[in-house]
Amino acid sequence: MRMDLIKKEAESWQSGIAKSITFIVTKDCQLACKYCYLVGKNEKERMSWDVAKKAIDYILNHEKEYQEESVVWDFIGGEPFLEIDLIDHICDYIKKELFRRNHHWFNSYRFSFSTNGINYDSDKVQHFIAKNKSHLSIGITIDGTKRKHDLNRIWKTKEMEQGMKLKPEEEKGSYEDVLGRNANCLNMQEMGARHNKYTSAFGATQYFYKKCLLQEEDISCFPSEMASVFLSPKKRSTGNENMVHRFLHHFYDK
Repeated sequence: MRMDLIKKEAESWQSGIAKSITFIVTKDCQLACKYCYLVGKNEKERMSWDVAKKAIDYILNHEKEYQEESVVWDFIGGEPFLEIDLIDHICDYIKKELFRRNHHWFNSYRFSFSTNGINYDSDKVQHFIAKNKSHLSIGITIDGTKRKHDLNRIWKTKEMEQGMKLKPEEEKGSYEDVLGRNANCLNMQEMGARHNKYTSAFGATQYFYKKCLLQEEDISCFPSEMASVFLSPKKRSTGNENMVHRFLHHFYDK
């Protein structure tokens, strides 16, 4: 596959012309990833329907102030799919109001999610995906191989919630829980929308997880210089980009 096509497929939907609106629906999560930006995870801090509705109404009531051609309604946490009932209610309301108001975002919107994938296979989440599949972008975080993933993406325990630190041998990784239980769900045909993709903490994986789920032997880890290309724009150069292109071609040309 030509690199310009790979780049094109990796670009965000309506990149540069879409308004991004983010809902932090919960500060709870099943995992305690060691690099997570969110500290103090808890079950109490959750968005209410009243707050969500007021935010949506305010935005849609001020259409003239939001002239972007399209909109991305982004849901994050914590783990957003822990609040799938609220999210489903929010998205139904957004669709209904866009239609009722004849808003210029009607049919030019996308619901975006960053998820750990733990409850991706649940009936409620799968029903939501089926109902909205033509307007979805879902990123499931997988940190490369099982060994690399399980070093950082570990299950949260009651002891950790109380401030205790587990010994390495007491930590339980989440790789098998994400890949194992979702094996039948994680395919592009069922998800229906070409913009759905599997991604990892390193931006590079969005290029090839769209094609297939890599096996452990396919990739041991990202070279440190490749990680720097995606984590630090200042370090990007023609040489670095060529290195990444060769790396991606390796998978596409197999």
